[in-house]
Amino acid sequence: MRRVFFILHKYAGLTLGLLLSLIGLTGSLLVFDHALDEKLAPETVTFNPSEQPASFAEIFAAAQAAVPGNPQPTRLMTPRQPGSPFVVRLPKPEGAPGPIEVAVSPTDAEVLAVRGWGTSGYAMTWVYRLHYTLLSGNNGKTIVGFMGLLLMVFCITGAVLWWPKKSRRNGRNWKRAFSISRSGNRFRFYFDIHQVFGIYFLPLLLVISFSGVTLVFPQQVRAVVGTLFTTEPLAALPESAASNGAPISPDTAAAIGQQVFPDGELKRIYLPRNERDSFGLSYRAAGEVWDNYGASFVRLDQYTGEVLMVENVSEIPLGNKILRWQFPLHNGDALGLLGRWLVLLAGLTPALLFGTGCYLWWQKRRLKQAATSATPATAGAQASPASL
Repeated sequence: MRRVFFILHKYAGLTLGLLLSLIGLTGSLLVFDHALDEKLAPETVTFNPSEQPASFAEIFAAAQAAVPGNPQPTRLMTPRQPGSPFVVRLPKPEGAPGPIEVAVSPTDAEVLAVRGWGTSGYAMTWVYRLHYTLLSGNNGKTIVGFMGLLLMVFCITGAVLWWPKKSRRNGRNWKRAFSISRSGNRFRFYFDIHQVFGIYFLPLLLVISFSGVTLVFPQQVRAVVGTLFTTEPLAALPESAASNGAPISPDTAAAIGQQVFPDGELKRIYLPRNERDSFGLSYRAAGEVWDNYGASFVRLDQYTGEVLMVENVSEIPLGNKILRWQFPLHNGDALGLLGRWLVLLAGLTPALLFGTGCYLWWQKRRLKQAATSATPATAGAQASPASL
């Protein structure tokens, strides 16, 4: 069985390791995507301070007026930190890779930037599209999901191959299994790096791969989680009652939502998409460990402001909690700044393992070729790392 795992681990890594490395490297860049975006586009954080911040209605109106054709906005994302802008999303233009996003000053509703999501002019979203879809739409997204499953296979087979063999005299050498030797040859050094970094980062890689698979295949993972833990099915989004009156303003909706989550931090406002749709507001409720994720939400009748649905992440069944945790676990937000740095390092690990794995394969192959062409006597004296 160990031999089967070795062959699977080796040839899957050689053939698909480069693609997995690309996904990991882009994921590392995205850990601090908004901070990097503000560095790349400093105009989005250049605005005048004001004692009287702009209203949500003013921000939506300014964003809508900045886009040709005045399309109806769909959502608003609040500033991630002091000094960051509001970001208003508008529908995807025909033929574009993603929607339009407008950065708006929170102080005077000044439009700071109008950019197409997923384009090269909006660098970090282009990296996000590369990471999530390989720039290939739904087909690329499916490939990324299967690469997440493959990473889980790498973790399992790698752990089996790393597990120290038991010797008759000394048992299992656990100290050797967790350390990198500097006294051996270069092959031994890279072999140790491959094994030790792989086993140290294995728990993180398993979490990241499972959460990535969840984001790509949510229904399938929900079905699996539902067989193990209590999980409520997704509820249909409630509709607003038919009305001939004017919808409430986004500011009124936010005020009502704040009453539902008095200690919560508003993260997003979803505008009604049609006459029967409802307002949606997501919150980082009190007690949630992440910083930038709104896992709790409320839905409101767009005409009367009546509360139609409330979901507090601390009160949902365990299976739903597990599913809700996957996105902030994937980007490290669930564990704060330390979590983000750990995820960043974990994203670099597949490239390190691929590079060292290729080196080990190439060295073994070269030595085998040399042994094949040598005389039997010379071949018998040939020192080979194949036994490592």
